[in-house]
Amino acid sequence: MRGFQGSDIPERSGIFTIEDPYTGESLYAIPALRPDWALIHVQKADAEGNAWILGNRHFDVEMSRAATRGVILTAEEIVPGEELAREPEMTAIPGFLVRAVAEAPGGARPCSCHPRYGVDAEEVRRYMALSATPEGLAEYLSSAAPGRAT
Repeated sequence: MRGFQGSDIPERSGIFTIEDPYTGESLYAIPALRPDWALIHVQKADAEGNAWILGNRHFDVEMSRAATRGVILTAEEIVPGEELAREPEMTAIPGFLVRAVAEAPGGARPCSCHPRYGVDAEEVRRYMALSATPEGLAEYLSSAAPGRAT
């Protein structure tokens, strides 16, 4: 990883510097994350947890494999398994990794869920401002309850 070069982050956070055995270049090594659970929102899933992620998958696929206890999946839409089976190559997260599935339209808000909706920048700014304190975060979460229009 080269992204920390020129900053004091590695020194302050205990990130190791290693030598690339092929080029001799100094690189940074960060320990792998091993979360217990991965909570992932997708566009489509079936009741068994097989899931499609349309557009950029970011780190969702990697996190689904890294989670030691499994995946909790929320989906814009739960569809019959036969619908996903028609294009099995689209399945980004296989059901055997998933421990629970819930239908949650709008569940990625205020972030995006391509192609259904984009990032709500104003709402992200509101979240950032309120989440600076525990009380503000509680206020934000109570105002962002299901059914609230965003």
